[in-house]
Amino acid sequence: MFAGLLPESPFSLSELSDHNARALILYLGLLCLLLFSATLFFPHSDGHLIGSDGRSYYSTLRSLVFDGDFDFTNEYEWIGFEPKPLTVTGLPENPFAIGMPLLWLPFFLAAHLLSLILNGLGLGAATNGLGPVYEAAVCMATIFYGGVAFLLTYRVLRHSFEPWPSLIAILAMWGGTAAIYYMVAEPSMSHGVTLFSVSVFLFLWYPIPSERSGRCWLALGASVGLVALVRWQDGILILLPLAELTWRLARKQLAIRNFLAYAVILIAAALIVFSPQFVMWARLYGTPLTIPQGQEFFNWLAPKPFQTLFSTRHGLITWHPLILIALLGLVPLWRRDRALTLAIIFVFLAQLYLNSAVGRWWADDAFGGRRFTSLIPFLTFPLAALLERVRQEKALSRALLVVIAVLIVSNMLGMVQFVLQFVSRSEALSVRELTVDRFLLPLQLLSMIWN
Repeated sequence: MFAGLLPESPFSLSELSDHNARALILYLGLLCLLLFSATLFFPHSDGHLIGSDGRSYYSTLRSLVFDGDFDFTNEYEWIGFEPKPLTVTGLPENPFAIGMPLLWLPFFLAAHLLSLILNGLGLGAATNGLGPVYEAAVCMATIFYGGVAFLLTYRVLRHSFEPWPSLIAILAMWGGTAAIYYMVAEPSMSHGVTLFSVSVFLFLWYPIPSERSGRCWLALGASVGLVALVRWQDGILILLPLAELTWRLARKQLAIRNFLAYAVILIAAALIVFSPQFVMWARLYGTPLTIPQGQEFFNWLAPKPFQTLFSTRHGLITWHPLILIALLGLVPLWRRDRALTLAIIFVFLAQLYLNSAVGRWWADDAFGGRRFTSLIPFLTFPLAALLERVRQEKALSRALLVVIAVLIVSNMLGMVQFVLQFVSRSEALSVRELTVDRFLLPLQLLSMIWN
């Protein structure tokens, strides 16, 4: 399927065309879809394709479409949730963002139409928003949005880099991080849609032009609103366009009147797009602005950044060393674009503080650093810069490509190891489990099949 997409020699990547790079990204998105589709035929212990947080997202969507409310009692009962605590409004709690259910909506409605047709043909498909047809549709929606995210990110990278470092950076951050797991093994989680919302913001924000119109600031504000609507913590990205506005004012590129006008447009657009979340919070928690998980969810004064990065219990860099390689690329990126480098450093540190201040910083049964998914589109830039920096040093370039390939394979094997529960999904792993055991996994599987 991939024949002809890459140059004959792996080290003649300068011959790669945009057409072939985009085609490969598209094919990989389709491969994720096929891999997920193959799991539809496997038995599921609870009878559902959706799991973990995805059950709450799905409950929101189904309740809005079929019941027109935020009372999830019947959805929780069907999914098999234990009785949830009631909020001050007397409704079962649901602390998860509304953005993903809204982005799932077109696919959910398509599944409903398909179910009506199948039922009309006498095949007995459920038409009440419950069942495998609907669940498969929303999971495929996440995979679709994740694939579009990487296509958009590639397009943004091409403003600064040639096709080959852009493509390799995409492939590395796709296959070597938590992104691949949450687009194949658990697509009912929000991470594939998070990739999409952040890539839309990046597409609209970068490269930074000499001037922006009011329409551009409106679009940027709307994109930030979408980012926050999918995962409200990521709304911190609004500080990037606000910093840009402040910089333009300081450089006297904007009059104070225009600065204020554009700031109002930016913030208003973000709030309007985010407003469905205000409605949901007001209905569930009696106030349009809240931390739905409760104030104790964060421990602002005692973050654990070292553990969050380096613990074998889902530490970001311990589980995904490619992140560290990408961060090393901030040095060559600084020489190319200081504004972008500072933006990436800010986003990384802000996410590190937020995620390490969460009481359960290990994110429960996460596959590695899942809460850092919003960083992935940003980190493709320093990785591409590093690849381009070493291109003239053939030995170093080859070594870097080999390391990237090994780390992608390791991450993929870790995903299989995690899915098959050969390692704990919630506790710290041993160094051996994170390294040697991953590469011995194929032999272990062959031995199990043989016996």
